[in-house]
Amino acid sequence: MNFKSAYLASALVAATVIAAPVSAQQTDRVTLSAMGGHIMGNPLARHKLTEYMSYTCNHCAAFEKDSHDALKTNFVRNGYISFEIRNLILNPIDLTAAMLARCGGRTKFFGNHHALLTKQPVWLKKFQSTSPEVMKTMNDGTVPERLKKIAKAAGLDTLMKARGYTAGQIDACLSDKVEQDKILAMTKYATDTLKLSGTPSFTLADQPLENVHSWAALRPKLVALPQ
Repeated sequence: MNFKSAYLASALVAATVIAAPVSAQQTDRVTLSAMGGHIMGNPLARHKLTEYMSYTCNHCAAFEKDSHDALKTNFVRNGYISFEIRNLILNPIDLTAAMLARCGGRTKFFGNHHALLTKQPVWLKKFQSTSPEVMKTMNDGTVPERLKKIAKAAGLDTLMKARGYTAGQIDACLSDKVEQDKILAMTKYATDTLKLSGTPSFTLADQPLENVHSWAALRPKLVALPQ
């Protein structure tokens, strides 16, 4: 291959690399907000959508199912809307799941998040069927010890192992005080500052969207946004 041919070939490859992934990269890109939420898409997007959610909320699971593909493909991928997930913790099992969702860093979050919500009926039912004798022990020990008991009772440890995590990694994530503090701070901000009372709830530019708690209600709001 002569120099001219080699140059043209390399230019073609470069153009393909630069042009092809631009839209796809928006949905693959994950950053952290100042509050510790996980942002999918362009962090400098014109419109910043945030979901405040609970892993024990069946409406949150429904939103994840209904919006999973459409939100990414029709909105985030275009670069003018970013999508951030923050926690609004309702109970100890919710906190346990939230800690596990953050396990492995920002690039693992949305996969963990989706898996936890997709399997929510399974692990929530398993936890609810825990024997009274085991339930009595849930409040014994340190916070990490309690979370580990909850994770075992719900089978959340098994779910995470199926995703490639070791027992040691799971224990470390459930013991991470820094991550726990971020989750609780997001919850406090949602309830005290934004005055949110249910999940899922949504904000645009940090302003709550009234009476929007489902994909069916949220989608028209996004369609109406200028690009």
